[in-house]
Order: sequence, then C-alpha cells, then structure tokens
Amino acid sequence: MLDRYTWGQVDRISPEAPIPILRVQREETRLGGAANAMTNLATLGTQVIACGVIGNDATGQAVQDWFHKLKIDPSGVFPQTNFTTILKHRMIAGHNHLLRMDFDPPSNWSPNCETEMLEFFEATIPQVQAVVISDYGKGVLTDPILDAVRALVKKHNVPTIVDPGRGADYARYRDFTLIKPNRQEAASATGIAVDDIDSACRAAERIQNVGNFDHVLMSLDQDGLLLFRNTNDYQLLASEAQEVFDVVGAGDMVVSVLAFMMAGQASIENAAFWANLAAGMEIMHVGVVSFTKSELLHKLELGHSSSKVVSLEHLLNHVKNQAEPIIFTNGYFDNISAGHLKFLQQLQKFKGVRVVAINSDRSIEQQKGKPPLLNEKDRASLLASIEAVDWVVLFDEPNVNQLITQLCPVIVVKGERYREQQLPEHAAIQRVGASVHYLPEYH
Repeated sequence: MLDRYTWGQVDRISPEAPIPILRVQREETRLGGAANAMTNLATLGTQVIACGVIGNDATGQAVQDWFHKLKIDPSGVFPQTNFTTILKHRMIAGHNHLLRMDFDPPSNWSPNCETEMLEFFEATIPQVQAVVISDYGKGVLTDPILDAVRALVKKHNVPTIVDPGRGADYARYRDFTLIKPNRQEAASATGIAVDDIDSACRAAERIQNVGNFDHVLMSLDQDGLLLFRNTNDYQLLASEAQEVFDVVGAGDMVVSVLAFMMAGQASIENAAFWANLAAGMEIMHVGVVSFTKSELLHKLELGHSSSKVVSLEHLLNHVKNQAEPIIFTNGYFDNISAGHLKFLQQLQKFKGVRVVAINSDRSIEQQKGKPPLLNEKDRASLLASIEAVDWVVLFDEPNVNQLITQLCPVIVVKGERYREQQLPEHAAIQRVGASVHYLPEYH
C-alpha cells in the first residue's frame, strides 16, 4: 500500500457546507500496509525482500520508487493489470485526522500470479532468517500461498511472524511461530471480551489451540504486550505512560522489531521487550515513522521517563504537524545548577511548543577542548524532567543555525547577558523571522 499525507491547518469552516477547510501546508507519501513493516526493517539495517502485488498504475510506480530508495529487493513484487494499487490518503490538521480516502482494488479480485509467487518462495525462503506474513485481507494470501510458505519455513526452520487479517480464521495461519493480534482482533477471533490480563490469557490460549502457534503476542494498546506461551508461562510487558499522538503503525512496528530480533536469534522475551519499547516510541508520532537501531538504543539508555528526548528527525515530525508556535532555546547545560533550572522554568510564560537544544558531548569537547562534566545522556534526562520543557534535542554543530532554519521557531529565548552581543545564530533568526526574548539569569 501507499500512504499519502496532506498536512495543513484549519482556520475556518466552508461556506458551501459545514465542513472544515484545510489550508494545505505540505504533502508526502510513505509506504503503508505490509510495506510499512518493510520500511521499519530496512531502517533497522535489515536486508528486506518484498513479496506482494501492486497495480500497473502511478501509485504502484511510487511504491517501486520507494523500494529503490530504501534498498528493498522487489524481486517478489508482481504488478497486475487488473489490480488497483492500494492508496490511503489522510488529511491531517495538527494532530487531528480530518478525513481518509481509500483507493482499493475490486472486492472480487483474485491474483493470477500464484505460480510465480510459489516459485519465488521456493527460491527465497531457504535463504532468509525470518518471514513476516502481513495479512490485510486484500486477496493475495490465498490458502495455497499460505500452505506453501508453511511447508517451506518448517522445512528450513525459519521463524515466521503473522500479523493476522481482520476477521480472519486463525486456523489459516496454523503452525507458524508467532501470531500477533491486537486486543480487538483477539476478541473478535475468540468471542472473549479482552478487558484484563485474565481474559487476555484466556483469549490467547484459545488462539493458540486453534493455530498451534509457539507464541501469541497480543497488543493491549495502553496496557502493553502480552507474551503468551501457555497458561503457566506468560508475561505482560507494560507500556510506558506517555502522551499518545497516533496509534497508526504501532502494530507494524511490533512485528518489524520482533522479526529483526528473531532473525538475529534473540530470545522471544528479548524480542518482545524491544518490540514494546519501539511501539511506545511509535505512538508518540503523528503518522507512521521508522527508527534506526541507534535510536532504539538511545531510548533505552535515556530511560523510559525521558520520552521528551528525541532526534531532530522526529522532532520535526512533531512540530511541523501542529499549529502551535515553537519556542526555542539552546545551550551546553553542563554542570547544571539551580540557576539553569530557574532560567528554563521561565519558558512557561510563552505559549507554544518549548524546545531546548543542547550541545552533544563531541560538540562541547571540540569547542572547550575537554569533555563536559555531565554526559549528553544525563544532561538530556535532567532537562526532560523540567515541566516547562516539551522537547529536548541534541546537536553536533558548533551553533544552532541549522536547527533554527529547520524548526522555524517564532521566539528564540536567550539569557540577559546576550542582549548586547552579536548572536552566532543571528542570520538564521532573521531568515525565519523569529523574535529574540531575553530572560533574567540566576547564579
């Protein structure tokens, strides 16, 4: 699938009908559906081989272009003349989804490339370390296809993760390594209302009996993940309490990280831990995003409480999708004192998204000739604990010109001692039209 996003701002209601007018600010496309899991895996550094169907249309070509850009092997992708490449077009104002338009193939469509796909599986599955089956119920995963994959992964001992289709009979996926339903899917498949850990375990046990899976990993949204092997061997991986911006893509993120870890022969418990961590990061973003290995490690190092500490890429994803103005300040924030804290607390007087940029360890050492007293992890964690600070981002450059240019803040905050000085970021501030506010400093 292809996901298209139209981001904008709503200022008024249409005079033609009682609907909001979206003033478009930018548009972008991303891979969606099963291809979203492929994007996640490619970003993690995995060699990904895609298998599926697209149409002979412009949307299908856009999917192919993304495969090329992400270095995803498309040798298992079969263009079909009687198929409309699936497109989900979302219109978003700030954090609010206004409308989604879906372009789908005909409901009675069936693939005519089964023979080619079976040949592809025969040649490919013996060479891979993991298989992901992402079922969106669009007609590609027929019973002969699933039977062929089942026989091959069993013969070559390849771990296989199933993201089941909505309303599907889970017996279709029997004997695969792991199935990952969410709360609603599990309830629908079993007839058990999943509203606590006991009911979740009963549902997982019933799913396991139906499909003979080694494990059931159930997404329980705000309650985390249930990893179930049997009634005497299960664990709940609790989710971190945090602000949820968008749950879209969280399930694909869980599947992707599971596959990545299991392909590397990690234990299922270890794989589930990292999948839960990544899903918690995913829901803090509007739309689907992918993470590198270093970003996952950085999240773990910073601790679950430091969810305010983000990379520049993900900070941009946050702030560019909302109407609130950006308030920006920066500094070393080494040897943090009560004076630093009092200065930052004053940011509360400004209404908007308050971003604090701090120099990385390498940047400070280059400028001072010695490493900082506190490393960047500790400095970032301390600043993230301040109520007046919304986001913390690290930067390597000698100044914040690039950050200001990309973030386009409305207000740049500096200490009073800088009032009579020429700021290194003066040109960038002028370029984006920001104003500079000087605040008292405390020593």
